[in-house]
Amino acid sequence: AAVLLARRPFFLELFSMTTLLIDLGNTALKWTPIEEPDNPHTIIHKGSTHFKEELYDLWLNMRPKRIIGCTVAAPVVAFSLTKFFNDHGIRWNWVRTQPSFHGRMTLNNCYENPGQLGADRWYAAVGAADAMLEERRSLLVVHTGTATTVDSILYRESGVYDFMGGRITLGPTLMKTFLTKGIPSLTDLDGAYDALPRSTRDAVMTGIIDAQVGLILRARSVMRRQGFDPKVLLAGGSAKFIAPYLQEEVPDLIVKHNLVLRGLSALAGQQAEGLGREDA
Repeated sequence: AAVLLARRPFFLELFSMTTLLIDLGNTALKWTPIEEPDNPHTIIHKGSTHFKEELYDLWLNMRPKRIIGCTVAAPVVAFSLTKFFNDHGIRWNWVRTQPSFHGRMTLNNCYENPGQLGADRWYAAVGAADAMLEERRSLLVVHTGTATTVDSILYRESGVYDFMGGRITLGPTLMKTFLTKGIPSLTDLDGAYDALPRSTRDAVMTGIIDAQVGLILRARSVMRRQGFDPKVLLAGGSAKFIAPYLQEEVPDLIVKHNLVLRGLSALAGQQAEGLGREDA
């Protein structure tokens, strides 16, 4: 036992020193050393690899040995990253959704077909449950970016959670884009939120924000009727536009970005614990 206690911290330290976490989304890439999952670097790519020379030079100077990444979109960007890792002998793992996660807490994937669930939603749920473990409450995890997802996570007992699935709709920017394309007369949509809009542009902006807030409140109401009072977590690139209005209805709202990276960090910790046990 004394040997185990002496050696496991070494493996945890070695694992963290050589690992980068990557969250590759539809429009943005977030990455961070594993030691800093809550302070990532963000690159807006919109499906292009224009950033790669500067980023790849930076990564080479950091000498990473391992990548743990989540990607659900941007295949051109994912291919470029993977080629870079292969060319430089960097071990990589684009993670997949799991039937369950076992770390500091347990999260069960109750999706009808667990493999169909996007890895970003799964690891955001892992990150949320890991971050909020001390609360011992059910969670409503909201990611609002290109799409808006609202996922219900039920707290059962003793650190065990069930991911029950949720709702997906257009994010605020896509809502605005499709209104412009679908209704040619709506050419000026740069309005502002107004509780009683008196112009078309303000009516559009108010409608978009209220649609997002309403979706979240509906999901919370359903959970409450089932006997769960969830903590609402909001993340994503459009969170800053939604948060002030959602907070009017949910005063204890938590804006907590980078939940996917937090989930990948929890996964890395799980794997590092496994390395320590194997070496012992």
